[in-house]
Amino acid sequence: MELSELKPNALVEHQELGIGRIIGQENSQVIVAFHSKPDQHLSIKTVLHSFGVLPEGGLAAFCYEDPEKVRSWVTGGPLHLVGATLLDLGGSGKSGSMKSRLKAIVSPEVGWDNWWDDVRPAVKDSSHFEVAKSNVVKLLSPVEDIPIEPLTEKESESTESDGSSRMQRAPARRLSEELQSLREAHAADLKQQRESHAAELRQQMDSHAAELKLQRENQAADLSQQRESHAADLEQLRKERTADFKQWQREEDRLNNQLQTLRAEIAANREESRLEIRRDMLDAMAATMAILRQGQGDPAGLLRDAEAGLKLALQAGEAQFYGEVNQLVEYDPDRHESPESLPRGESVTIIHPGVFIPGAKTGNYILLKAQVQRHPEGNR
Repeated sequence: MELSELKPNALVEHQELGIGRIIGQENSQVIVAFHSKPDQHLSIKTVLHSFGVLPEGGLAAFCYEDPEKVRSWVTGGPLHLVGATLLDLGGSGKSGSMKSRLKAIVSPEVGWDNWWDDVRPAVKDSSHFEVAKSNVVKLLSPVEDIPIEPLTEKESESTESDGSSRMQRAPARRLSEELQSLREAHAADLKQQRESHAAELRQQMDSHAAELKLQRENQAADLSQQRESHAADLEQLRKERTADFKQWQREEDRLNNQLQTLRAEIAANREESRLEIRRDMLDAMAATMAILRQGQGDPAGLLRDAEAGLKLALQAGEAQFYGEVNQLVEYDPDRHESPESLPRGESVTIIHPGVFIPGAKTGNYILLKAQVQRHPEGNR
């Protein structure tokens, strides 16, 4: 048997297990349905080496599907029975080969030899077969083209020899009646089984449909709850962001007003406009600059305007700047601020200048350390 022949619904035969039909494959096993074992799991290797494939329309296939129908062909369709047997034999065979397959079907009351003596002349006269001199019978037509019907009266009479055929017709008739009765009983059983199986399938389908409906309803409820929760979270986030934006707008307006006042006083160059800014005020301005430099929620335009204004305010309070942008210096933690931990003396580049208040007696007071970053290794 070839691997390509392992197809669902293929009919196979085993010497001991008999005839079965392939249902499908599961992992590395083939599932075969036998009458005695309807769910037999076998390895692919076992099937390939121990099984043979049987043709559809052959005797074995008919025996597997409906053995009672096959027995009815003994008298009701002998030529069709011969054709199905030859198909299993590869399309041709001698009477001995056919006997090995039909002796279990032809009843002992009729007997194989008597039956074949009656049927052989009809086979010779039929256009569906060819009988060679070596007594090899060859199938010439598809099995389905061979009619299922008894031998005609002429065919039966041509086979009579000393009245032996007439002696066989009476038991054959009784056998046909018995087979008909068996067929009817078997048909009734099959009908009842189909109805019972159909009822079970309908019940299973109804149960499965109810489970699916419940699952869909539960999933729809979960999705609706998730959408409502997500919508509530988005609305809360929108309110919080709106409140933050309004607060930044108010702060922007306040700083712009202060900047305008400072610029007006500086432009007028009035002596009374000199600002007497205390150290704690300068500390607050320096902290504001540090927050703005870090970009916490403030747009870039506001950062530039606010920093420019604060620089003017710091200068008005006699504060001074030290360090220039991109200037290369050695890191001093007392004068510099870095986002990462650096050793003293490390080569760094200034990002933002620092701010200090000069003092003759108390020394310089640093309001805002210069922001720096590590200098690349190649530029040391």
